Amino acid sequence: CAFPRTPKAAQARALGGLLVGPAWIWDCQRLQRRLPCGPYLLDGSASSGSDGEGDEEAPPPPRPTQKVGKGGVASHPSPI
Repeated sequence: CAFPRTPKAAQARALGGLLVGPAWIWDCQRLQRRLPCGPYLLDGSASSGSDGEGDEEAPPPPRPTQKVGKGGVASHPSPI
């Protein structure tokens, strides 16, 4: 969420989320690791402290697993 004073940002804060700027996403991608979000917080979205902030070297969230169709075969389009 790039704008700290929107309904979406308020909802994220109410659910315990942190609001970070887009630079956090780009820097994490560029360095291929999760960075601390403190320097990237928007509009003081976290209280003083590191609530909600994980370990600097925290692993990325797991990727979704591939769905398996009938017959135990992964469902994906067949080449023609």
